[in-house]
Amino acid sequence: MKKILLLAVITILLSSCKYIKTQEPYLNAEVAPELKIPEGVDKPNSTSTLAVPHAKNGEVFAKGVDIAPPDMPIRTRQSEKGILRVENVKGFPVLTALKNQDEVWEAMKAVKLENWTIKETDDDSCKVILSYDDQDAREREKAGFFKKLFTRDKYYTDYSGDFMLTCAKNGKVMQVKFAKVDGTAAKSFLADNIMTKLYSLLE
Repeated sequence: MKKILLLAVITILLSSCKYIKTQEPYLNAEVAPELKIPEGVDKPNSTSTLAVPHAKNGEVFAKGVDIAPPDMPIRTRQSEKGILRVENVKGFPVLTALKNQDEVWEAMKAVKLENWTIKETDDDSCKVILSYDDQDAREREKAGFFKKLFTRDKYYTDYSGDFMLTCAKNGKVMQVKFAKVDGTAAKSFLADNIMTKLYSLLE
């Protein structure tokens, strides 16, 4: 019985050898004719070389590179009845309120937040000047030599400065805009702080 099984295995192995290809026909393959390019058509680059520009010095890549994270979009919101709405208007956060001017003005003057102080109020122009003190920047200034050595302190920005809230009547609604005192847009996280507080005061 064992002999029969052994013979069967040998027979199977020998019969399978005919499926093994021992020839290499690609060695006898002919070279294809050269590609003919029609007149008026550019010849493709068939070389493996790439034109990599050489930098004059390593400083070229270090200068002018903005590694600061991108600013987040301004957070928008709207009340269920549509009385209050915060939206992005041409890059500036604007709060629209179906309220009278006195209510909006009182809310603007009542904005009190940590690290924020009201420097000036102007009832005639409906403007509130606010000052922000970046405590994270203050902590980095107080940090010791070794802590500064092992941190990316030079990449941090001090966001301290003066900002303003201005209001204006637009039809039946009042609109309050937040910006830097020079009229440029503020960082979104600062705008969210102020607008969230103002929104809660007018709810």
